[in-house]
Amino acid sequence: MEAGTIAKWNKSEGEEFIAGDILCEVETDKATVDFEAQDDGVIAKILADAGPAEIQCGEPICITVEELADAGAFKDYVVEASAAPTPEPAAATPPPATPEPVAAPAPA
Repeated sequence: MEAGTIAKWNKSEGEEFIAGDILCEVETDKATVDFEAQDDGVIAKILADAGPAEIQCGEPICITVEELADAGAFKDYVVEASAAPTPEPAAATPPPATPEPVAAPAPA
């Protein structure tokens, strides 16, 4: 999977969740999969709305915090363009070294 879309958010900003809750449904070119919480927490900020906009793997889709009291700190958070990972260009491979010819030893 290289990209997908958020089909549906099952939790909203400020809502608490427990490990095992399905936070959202992610659609890929092959399937719709559930994004399951691994720990307890709170959705502090949803960064990617549900809809047709394609999201690349590695891009943040939400911010979670452990305590509800900490969620307000991210109310106005905006992802900066430089914060999203960008694929690094492939390194140019140098051509293989051509071996220098070596003279055969003279017969004895």
